[in-house]
This record gives sequence, C-alpha cells and structure tokens, in this order.
Amino acid sequence: MKFNNKILAAGAALLLLASCGGKGEGESRSIADYGEISTADSLLYYFGQLRAADYWQFAKGDSTLAERASRDEYLKGLRAGLDAARDNDAYNQGLYVGVQLAMNMKDFSEEYGVELNRKIVYGAIEDGLANDSAVDTREANVSFRRLLETLNMQKEESDRQTAIATLSEVAKAGKWTKINDTLYGGLVKTAGQGAVVKEGEFVGISVEISDTDGKQIDTRSADRVRVGQGFPAPVSEAVATMKVGESRTFYTTAPAMFGRMMARYNLKPTQVLTFNVTVSAPAPAKESETAE
Repeated sequence: MKFNNKILAAGAALLLLASCGGKGEGESRSIADYGEISTADSLLYYFGQLRAADYWQFAKGDSTLAERASRDEYLKGLRAGLDAARDNDAYNQGLYVGVQLAMNMKDFSEEYGVELNRKIVYGAIEDGLANDSAVDTREANVSFRRLLETLNMQKEESDRQTAIATLSEVAKAGKWTKINDTLYGGLVKTAGQGAVVKEGEFVGISVEISDTDGKQIDTRSADRVRVGQGFPAPVSEAVATMKVGESRTFYTTAPAMFGRMMARYNLKPTQVLTFNVTVSAPAPAKESETAE
C-alpha cells in the first residue's frame, strides 16, 4: 500500500497525540485512548502497530534495540522523518534516498574501515542530474564494481594479516606447534602408524571444525580422497603432516579455512578456528580409478 503525504501528515498528528497522552511509563495505549478519530486515522493506527511489530522483530536479532533508550531514539528518528516529508513527490524521494544513502555509507565505513565524504556522493548525483541526458550506466557500473573489488581485496588482506597476528598470539598461550602462518598443530589424540602421508596419496579423512569455544561449525569426511584435494587448504596442509590412523587437533583462521564463504557460517574475518582431523586407510579404489 502506498501512503501519500496526507497519510504521513496524519501519522505525525497521531504521534503528537501520543506524546500528549496520559498513560505513564511502560503503559500501552489502545486506539480508544485517541478519542473519536476517522476511519482513515484508524487504519493508520493499525498500520503503525504493524510497524511497531516490525521493530520488535528486528530487536530479536539485536537485544540493544529492545532497550528503552533505543526505542526512544527510534521514535525521535521516526518523528523527524514524518516531520521532514513535504507535499512534493520529488523532494520526498530525495529525502528517502538521502536517508538510505546515509545509512549505507555508515555501514560501508564500518565494514571497510574507510572514511566516506558525503560531498562526493551528493556532487556525483548533482552532476548526473545537471543535463537532460542520462548517465552512462554501463561505464558507471563497470567502474563501481572494479573499485569495489579493489576495496574487497584490500579488506581481505587486512583481515588476513589481523587473523594471522591473532592466531600467533593465541598459539603462544596454547603452546601450539607452528606449521605455517595460518596453521598450528595441537594435541595428538591418537598416534598413527607408518610414514607421514604424501601429497597425491589416497586416504580417508574426517574433519570436525569448531570455534575456540567448542561450538561446532562444520563437519566433512571422505573415505577416499587424494591428499591435497577436496578439502580447504588448512585441512590438506594438516593431513600432509599426519600418518594413517592418526587423530590430531589443529588451529587456523576463518579466512584461511572458508575464504569468502565465512559469511555463510557467521564467522568474523579475524576469528580463530579449531579443527580435529582423523586420517584413515582409504576405501578400495573405484573402477574408474583402476582403469586410468
């Protein structure tokens, strides 16, 4: 449903009524407390109730939003938005986009650790609207994606270095054995037999990946796989230090283990992970392998 400016103005009036109501702290009003109001305003009241329900839904993912101080700040912002709207569609659209851009820029700055200049984005939009001709969207889109990829690569490298430094510090405290910058070995749970496996050999591998608090993140296994293939780099590097029958705990970083897939597991770029690996004798070869 599209609400026009008259509806928004009515919403501001209802908020004013709410601010002057007689209910005390923590007490909720009902529509009856607003006295005689029109059908349209009654409709708007329930529309507002649904928006309040949306807020509580957001608060499930961020407990700070449920605090009274956060709710008060939300209402201040809501009032400011309602008061800012005018009887002009172009102005209101600009107002809406401006608020969205401000929020996006804040998130972007926090995500990439960069300072953004509002004058630049305003100037770019102003430049794009200076003439009657449309913006070259292809050129703008290509340039945008290229620069965004550059920032992503810079951030990934920064996160990788921070994760390596964090892992090194944690490793010192745990007295783990360094294998390389992103991999440390810990407790040997079960000793293996024979020689250390070599890259390209077939083995069976079982892996349990957790965070340092013991919360399981992922499990993977294969009863026949070549060493160096089929598993994330830290797992393959760990297996290359083990013997058949051995079970051992290792430590790595979230970027090294999952790369850009970290978000799927809700992992932080600087997070240290622990994983248990068991190497077993491989399952019998398949016909396709023996025929090669």
